Amino acid sequence: MGRILAAILDNPVFPRIFARVLPYRVPLVVVVHAGFFTAAFIMAYDLRFEGLIPQVYHRTMWRTLPLVLLVQGGFFYFYNLYEGMWRYVSFADLLNIMRAVLMSLLVILPLEMLIAPYVGVTPRSVYVLNSLLVVAVTAGSRFLVRLLREQSHTRRECSFTRRIMVVGPVAAAEPLLREIYSHGSEYRPVALLDPDREARNSRVYDLPVIGGLGLMAQIAQERRVQEIIFAWPEAPEDRLSAIVDECKRFQIRFRIVPPLSEVLEGRYRLTDVRDVELEDLLPRPAIYIDHDHIRGVLQDRVVLVTGGGGSIGAELCRQVAGFRPRRLIILERAENSLFELEADLRRRFPDLNLDCQVASINDGPGLHLAMARGRPEVVFHAAAYKHVPLMERCPIEAAYNNILGTRNLVQAALAAGVECFVMISTDKAVNPSSIMGVSKRIAEKYVQASNNGSRIRFITTRFGNVLGSAGSVIPHFKRQIMQGGPVTVTHPEMERFFMTIPEAVQLVLQATGMGRGGDIFVLSMGRAVKIRELAEKLIVLAGKVPERDIEIVYTGLRPGEKMFEELFNADETPQPTAHALVQRAVGPVESCRRWEAHLDAIGEMVRSRDEAALRTLLRRLVPTYRPPGAEGPEP
Repeated sequence: MGRILAAILDNPVFPRIFARVLPYRVPLVVVVHAGFFTAAFIMAYDLRFEGLIPQVYHRTMWRTLPLVLLVQGGFFYFYNLYEGMWRYVSFADLLNIMRAVLMSLLVILPLEMLIAPYVGVTPRSVYVLNSLLVVAVTAGSRFLVRLLREQSHTRRECSFTRRIMVVGPVAAAEPLLREIYSHGSEYRPVALLDPDREARNSRVYDLPVIGGLGLMAQIAQERRVQEIIFAWPEAPEDRLSAIVDECKRFQIRFRIVPPLSEVLEGRYRLTDVRDVELEDLLPRPAIYIDHDHIRGVLQDRVVLVTGGGGSIGAELCRQVAGFRPRRLIILERAENSLFELEADLRRRFPDLNLDCQVASINDGPGLHLAMARGRPEVVFHAAAYKHVPLMERCPIEAAYNNILGTRNLVQAALAAGVECFVMISTDKAVNPSSIMGVSKRIAEKYVQASNNGSRIRFITTRFGNVLGSAGSVIPHFKRQIMQGGPVTVTHPEMERFFMTIPEAVQLVLQATGMGRGGDIFVLSMGRAVKIRELAEKLIVLAGKVPERDIEIVYTGLRPGEKMFEELFNADETPQPTAHALVQRAVGPVESCRRWEAHLDAIGEMVRSRDEAALRTLLRRLVPTYRPPGAEGPEP
């Protein structure tokens, strides 16, 4: 019978018939229900008298039927049961049917006592049986329509379904399974793995529930799983990493459902799964910031951002714009990056007073003019050269941009009367081993020294690598994986700190609101991660097996690179702040006059292009600087 009905529903003629009767749907549903009520009442009599209804009760049945139809039909109308879409029937509809039937029974029994002298007495058991039959027929017909629809979806999509294992607590996974079975999907669930369950032999939607992670690889292999979907977007990083490591030997793609908040906001459906990204697997603390405090610093202020076209600078502009500054001035010398950022900001923040300028921090007079015209109150300095091996070959340009460019910006800020100056630094400035690192360390020291005797709050924020930034290791690894490998890692033991670009910028803004002036803030990034582990996880997330499908090749340290990054210099002491994820680096501060003299000397060497003298001076200014091959500090 089910196959016959399914064949009718699949027939191309059926949609045309349905379109014609759709305008008359509610009257038609009322007629169908009247038929259900009539059949249930007759069947109740038939069951009560075991198929042999006495003549006297036969007359009573037909005389009482109009009352039953009127009362039951009225309560079904009251509970809106004629308007529901049967193919989406749920437990809530079943409850409404039961309420309507129960209310009908409570009303019919006293009314029947009043009309019994005229129509005859109906046995009470008939009304009880009738109520049960009405629930069975009306609810059963709805669930049958839903079942046929879901089976129809399954048949249509069986040729391209992917066998999936759903991972997550049953309570979190059940909505995803319901969505898949109700609306159809390219996915075919073959198992549900609940990491926290110890019970065996339980099922959800007729799907076996597997307890614990220990059997994951075995089940994935036995059931020929093609994808693993995490129905657990809030899962801790260590759980996700354990699951990925468990299936490292198999070619299985990993995906994750969107957070429930994004589903409720209508941005995604539960079945709009995305790939598991590396940031989902990194050990780093959850970021929280004091929005009210930051709003007090940025709202209705003129804010200037240098290097706005870079990864950090662009995200900084987006987050600053969210705090509604009076005007946002962006300086960037890469015109394409600036063009794209301006278009993005105007789309996201149509009411933002935006001033985008093609400019360079190496142009001192141009910076003075831009600040004199714009009168910024808060400056974020994100413009810098950052690539370690490249700057190792170009020390003159590194000093010209990262050191002298920072000096130009500081001088322009002092002349314009800026209230707050925030420089974006890096963990490579700590006990540096590269030209890039030592140039940023000198910029840190100069900015810190400029705070003495100034009304401007000079603040420095220091953090490690950011995921997905231009030229970073993660996009590089992804390109190599797409090309079939090999993935090149410098050393199997090399470690780095990582955080996402939005997280880094959030903590920069938090530090901006906390700084008193002369501060160097160090942002917490969790524990360091081996680059080799990052490469392996990216290979696994691409559905490949490390060393079997994608080879990992170790190329050795590049010039200027360190095995392990640090967060504090040897002469600095960590000091906690009011925010658990932000620490203050406390160390000696030299006078601004002395640093001006140092930078004058650097400027002379840059103009004369004297690399040897520049390297010697940098070692003398930063005694912890250890360039490749150096054995001690420069005298």
